[in-house]
Order: sequence, then structure tokens, then C-alpha cells
Amino acid sequence: MSAAPGPTPRPGLGERLRRWWQRADEVRTGVRWASVATVFGGIAVALVCLVLVLRGRVWAWFPLVVAAAVALREVRYLQRAARGGRPRYHENAPR
Repeated sequence: MSAAPGPTPRPGLGERLRRWWQRADEVRTGVRWASVATVFGGIAVALVCLVLVLRGRVWAWFPLVVAAAVALREVRYLQRAARGGRPRYHENAPR
């Protein structure tokens, strides 16, 4: 007569973390959060500078243009990365 197998023991903490990480890895989108933060930061600085320009501060044009250019550059980089475009080191290579 053989005994019925008991309930299987719960996996250890390391095994549970590994399984959770695999599930999280499957849903990860690969978004470059630093670039997203740069876009939002550039937009925020540009809006503040725009308000200052509208209030008559001529010096605010320079940071407005720089912040807008940086934000636009990052948006274009994120769009290119989402399309699977060329890597950074081939950006200016001849086509």
C-alpha cells in the first residue's frame, strides 16, 4: 500500500521572485523612461519660458528655444526607436 502524495511545498522566495520577474519581463514595453522624462521636462521649461516671454522678459527666448529643441529631439528619438529605426551610432551614416 502506497501513501498518497502530500501537497507540493510552496516554492522558495527566490523561485517566486524569478517567476514574477519573468512575467514582468513579458509585459515590459521597453520604453526609455529617461527620454520620456526629458520630453516632459523640456515642455515644462518651455511653457514657463513662454509665459516669461509673454510677460516681456526678452532673455527667456534663449532657454525657450533650447528646451523646445531638446524636447523635439527626444520625441523624434522615441519615435525612431518605436519604429525600430537605425541605432544611435548609425544615425548620421550614409544611407
